[in-house]
Amino acid sequence: MTSRPPSHPAATTTGPGASSAARLTGIDIARSFALFGMMATHVLSGSGSDTGAMGVVHDIAGGRAAALFAVLAGLGLALASGGDRPTAEKVSRVRRTTLVRSGALVALGLTLGLVDTPVAIILAYYGLLFLAAVPVLARGARALAVAAVLCAVVTPAISYWLRGAGGLDEHSGSNLSWRSLTDVASVVRHLLLTGYYPVLTWTTYLFAGLAIGRLALRSPRVAGAVAATGAALAAGAWLVSEFAVRAGGGFATLVTGDLLSRYSADGQTPNDGFYGTTPVNDPWWLLVRVAHSGSITDLVHTTGTSMLVIGLTLLTVHALGRRGEIPAIARVPLHMLAAAGSMTLTLYCLHVLAVGFNSGSDLVPPWPYLVLNVVGAIVIALLWGAPRRRGPIEDAIATAAAGTVTSYR
Repeated sequence: MTSRPPSHPAATTTGPGASSAARLTGIDIARSFALFGMMATHVLSGSGSDTGAMGVVHDIAGGRAAALFAVLAGLGLALASGGDRPTAEKVSRVRRTTLVRSGALVALGLTLGLVDTPVAIILAYYGLLFLAAVPVLARGARALAVAAVLCAVVTPAISYWLRGAGGLDEHSGSNLSWRSLTDVASVVRHLLLTGYYPVLTWTTYLFAGLAIGRLALRSPRVAGAVAATGAALAAGAWLVSEFAVRAGGGFATLVTGDLLSRYSADGQTPNDGFYGTTPVNDPWWLLVRVAHSGSITDLVHTTGTSMLVIGLTLLTVHALGRRGEIPAIARVPLHMLAAAGSMTLTLYCLHVLAVGFNSGSDLVPPWPYLVLNVVGAIVIALLWGAPRRRGPIEDAIATAAAGTVTSYR
């Protein structure tokens, strides 16, 4: 460990080469959970992943970890532009830097796409998603929350109609890479509509994160409200989905013909995850909650679980530090999680490469390899000096973005 763990109950302060703004420790911890959850879905997938403890962990993280990753992206943009007290200057600066970050993430995603890995790489989608934040960045929490609700209800229906009308009910296919740019129209369609993390429906997570980031997150009362609202959304979406499937005649009526091999193993229950979109043979799919389906209930449920995690991590840090200093027994593990969570982009890229390396040889079984990925991420972050020091990829992108703003002035 390169520095003494911070004792402030709500925030850590970055050091040289990092932003001078105070970091919310609870948010960095939530980011680490998103990263570790995605690691679990990548490493524990495949044969045997649907049974026992492996199946339980995979089912818990499946769809929810990636959604949390996206919600936190929006939240991070809101915090960078002033949090609950945005200013015109900060919003203007973040708008310009976001354009650079967006391009860098797309380029990084296309580069990783050249690697032979079973991971469905999120970064190109993530970068394009950032652009959707630029025009709404100055909005308040209420307007952004309304936008998130509208996107959760409307965009799955738009996606369903567009894909059905255009005959685009296609498998998300392999990862996009620089080689994919020979067909730009296909790449754009893939990123916006038919891919594993389609930007059209994922604007729900972005706007939800922006809305949360416009709240006074250092207040335990606000953090509690975020957690409670998230729990209600997650449970409500689950119940609506259960009712809808029964009202529609059961899952077996939705899986017809060639859909069976792609969406169900037994014809009675759905697979544990889809490919980013719903089938287009029946509109009842819009209310079926399945991981990575982009249905209305899937978006609402995973937005809710993301809010629950964010609220609980903030509340935990608040509770541990309510007397002014976090107890020593909790300080170290919190610091370890916050360190990993503060440089998730670098660690995610390393994880993609690691999974690609192991998938071809299966040198390490799934459980030990998951532990190796999680522990390795924490160790790398601590050795690097996070969270006081930005990760190397984060720092390179931030430096390029800051240089653009400087030259603009």
